[in-house]
Amino acid sequence: MIELDSSLIIIDRAPYGYEDAFSGFYICIACLNKEIDSDVLLLGDGVYSALKNQDSENALNFPSVEDLTYLIFPEGSLFVHEKSLKERGFMAKDLVEAAELINEQELYEILISKTKKTAFLRI
Repeated sequence: MIELDSSLIIIDRAPYGYEDAFSGFYICIACLNKEIDSDVLLLGDGVYSALKNQDSENALNFPSVEDLTYLIFPEGSLFVHEKSLKERGFMAKDLVEAAELINEQELYEILISKTKKTAFLRI
């Protein structure tokens, strides 16, 4: 059995209409509960998961993924790809408090730093 030091959950799909974002956050929470360093990286349409003031329960009859973003903080990090966010017309002020906006260089550094004994899960 391989022991992991950390995990990086990569979510690149919108949070509603798919289970990917919910599953990704729950995997991260489970890792953190087992004292495995775990972070979530939102790319592409995954950045929608970090938008604040989501009203999915009334609008879509789905629980809000926004609530899950707070469950990983402060033990885990919530990285949001800046370019993906801007391509969708949003800015840093639109994000939940726990979100950390990262540029291309920071994305590269995160991926490189997580290469040893890390599980990469693209959700």
